[in-house]
Amino acid sequence: MEEIGKARSEPRAWHTTRLRVPLFEVDLGQAVYHGNYFHLFELGRESFFREVGYPYKRFMDHEMHLTIVEAHCSYRKSLRYDDDIEIRTGVSWKRSRSLGLVQLIFRDEGSLDSVLCTELHLNMVCVKFSGKPTVLPSEFVSLLDQWNTERAL
Repeated sequence: MEEIGKARSEPRAWHTTRLRVPLFEVDLGQAVYHGNYFHLFELGRESFFREVGYPYKRFMDHEMHLTIVEAHCSYRKSLRYDDDIEIRTGVSWKRSRSLGLVQLIFRDEGSLDSVLCTELHLNMVCVKFSGKPTVLPSEFVSLLDQWNTERAL
């Protein structure tokens, strides 16, 4: 499996989720608490899997899930309540049992400008509910490859 510290490839295609930072993610300093960024990234991943055509619930229906085994998050600029943000999600690599995702959060700065606020690199492994690693579902792999090819054009 590729390690976070090693060279990574850039995703060929990006899925975009737009939302506003909700009040419940903000701490007393009026910025998103560092751990809560992962809630935002999760929303982006769920939206990504739905767009690919394989909602995360389908993993669960087959008694499996994608467990995060490694994460590297770089916080560049703070997010605040009601910021208009864009979460981009892309696949950096794929193997038979594992998947690498890159997620970026941009804040809309108005007049078509956006600024990169946070960057996340994930290594995920497909695991059965029993805890044993397993291969990614073939239908998911096919849909993911098709999505990547269509969007990379």
